[in-house]
Formats: sequence, C-alpha cells, structure tokens
Amino acid sequence: VILGPLLQHTKLLKQHNRIFLQYLSCKRMMLQSHLRLLSPTITHFGRLVNSNLIDLSKSSLLANPSLAQEIVSSLYKFGLLVFRNQTRLKPSDEIHLAKLFSHHPSIDNDDENQSYTGGAGTQHRLPQYPQIALVGSYSVKDFYGLTAESKGVYNGWPLGQRAWHCDGLADTHPPPDLTTMRCLSTPAQGGETLFASSVKAAQLLPTAKLQSTHGIHPEDVRVNYKLFDKYTIAPEGTHLLRAEGSKGETDEGGWDVNLKEGTSVPLVIKERNSGKKSLVGTYHVASISHLDDPLDAPPRLVFEEANRYVAEAWKPGFEEENIYKHQWKVGDLAMWSNRLVIHTATSTKSYEGEERLHTRIRMRAMEEDAPLAWKFFVDS
Repeated sequence: VILGPLLQHTKLLKQHNRIFLQYLSCKRMMLQSHLRLLSPTITHFGRLVNSNLIDLSKSSLLANPSLAQEIVSSLYKFGLLVFRNQTRLKPSDEIHLAKLFSHHPSIDNDDENQSYTGGAGTQHRLPQYPQIALVGSYSVKDFYGLTAESKGVYNGWPLGQRAWHCDGLADTHPPPDLTTMRCLSTPAQGGETLFASSVKAAQLLPTAKLQSTHGIHPEDVRVNYKLFDKYTIAPEGTHLLRAEGSKGETDEGGWDVNLKEGTSVPLVIKERNSGKKSLVGTYHVASISHLDDPLDAPPRLVFEEANRYVAEAWKPGFEEENIYKHQWKVGDLAMWSNRLVIHTATSTKSYEGEERLHTRIRMRAMEEDAPLAWKFFVDS
C-alpha cells in the first residue's frame, strides 16, 4: 500500500529534476538574460555578465553553438563584454573563443603569427600557446612553458596619464578586430583599464569646427600612423606632443614592428558587422591625408596640426561621463571590438611593486575586416 505512492513520488521527483536541469541548461545558453550595465552611468555601450552560469570553455561553446552566436552578436551590439568568474578557463579555451571572430585562416597552422603582439611595447608570448601574450607587471616560472618577468609597458607615467588606442592600428594591416584580456592577478587598487565608445565619439564629432579650423572634413580624413622610436604622449592620451625616429628601424624594437613604414587609416569608418558609424584611432599620429589623395601624395596636415586635429576630434567622446573605468577582478575576461571601442591603460604608480597579470589575444583580422571609410558607403 505504501510502495505505490513512494514510487509515484520518486517518479515525480525525477521528472522535476529533469525539468530543472533543462531549465538550467537553457539559462546557461541564454546570454541575453545575464547582460547587465557596466555601471549605472554607462548605458550607451558595453555589458557585464556577472554569472557562473555562462561557461566560455571550448567544450561548452562547441556544445552550445547558439551561445557562441549570442556572444558574437552581443559584442557587435555593445562593443565591449566583461565576463566575471572565468577562473577555470585554459589557454586553449581563450584561443577558441577568440576564433569566433575575424582571424586569418591562411595562418591557422602558424600559431606564432596568428595573433598580433607588437605595438608600443613588446610582451612575452606563451611558448605552448603563442597566440597568447602576457601583459602587466609580473614574474612567472614555467607558466605554459614561459619563464619571464616584466615591469610593464607604460612605466613612469604620472597619475592621470592616458594613451588611447585601438590595438594594432599603427603598424598592422588589417589591424586586429577583437581583443580579449583575462585577469590572473591584480592589485587591490589601481591597474584599471579605461574604455570609451568609438560610436559615441563619432556622434559627438565637432565636424563644423574641424572643417573650418583645419580645412578638411572628418569623413575625408585618412590618418597616417607610425611607431616612433621616441615620443611624448599628451596627458589626455589622444595624440603626441613630440616624436622622433622610427621603432621599426631600431635594433631593439624593430623585430616586433609589423609595418615599419606605418599605416594609413580612415578616421570615420563603418563597422562591417553592425553597420555602425564609428571612429578608430591611436595616439601614434604622424600626419593626415585626404581620402581621395593617392597614398604617395604629400599629407594635407603635417605632424603638429595633424595631432591637434586628432585631439579635437576625439575630445567630446572622452569627456569623463563617456568613459568606463574597469577595475579588474581575478577571473574577469574582457573582450572588445577595436572598431567600436577604444581603450587605454592607466599609471602603475598606485600599485608599484605589486603584481598585475593578464593574458591577451589580438587575432590578425581578415582583409575584409579592415577599417572601411564611412564616406564611401554614404557616397554610394
């Protein structure tokens, strides 16, 4: 008499557990339900995913292709995604995640050249996973084959110094679309990364002022960039005050410069995946040309005026209310599109002597994902 109800109760419990597991599985795959604002004041770009239910491992993304698709679509919608609690990821997981985005298939078997690690400062790569660089101030021993130490790239900065840039823009064509960084160690205070929306900056462009002052419309601008050997960055981080030489011609840093002659990139672009109007830039400004001019034509604006132009173009987008300051936590994985978001490191002075360690991937993009001038789409 008792056995019948017990069996029925057990059957109901199993059914309930099965439904609950299906619910959890569904919740794990639905990224949208976990997206939160980065901060109460930053609503126009970026989203935070503060949930243990989102698993970014390779096995999870292969098992849940809909989750992988949501990650890609959400990144191009918001520009920046920050995932908390990703402490269990392995290097192979981070590489698989990065490969959801634009990467050059012709070098799939050339791991060492699959990602971009050059730029203003050289970073150590993981020998077992050379697509991944370590960034920060650290000392590691046999970390996936790497034994090395680094004092960081931007040492000696005063507090408040910035260096706004889209990764790879000054010496790589096409420059990386995606950047990922995962926090392995961080100081109790300091070490923030600052982000701003390049889409918002495009909306706030002082077009009339730029054209009347400098004689060239922002949508006609092609900025010529170069990695200089020695230079001084303006405190606000948008441009250079002085520069000399070429890093690509030096014995010390030339090996890590992709294009010694620099690059020439439209200021105002159309982001290919979202169709959004955006700005791209970096502080390594050499001169400015007109989009309609031949590549070998003399620039319209040389060093000093070109740098003033770039500073004025970005200034409204870098007002403090438009900037998100990310205070890293161990396990954070941030990923952003370099066509939709621009970023800067901050001074090491507030945590001098403490460890700050991140992995970073910047995949080499496909040719069709190079920055495309907005003007050519409007004119057509």
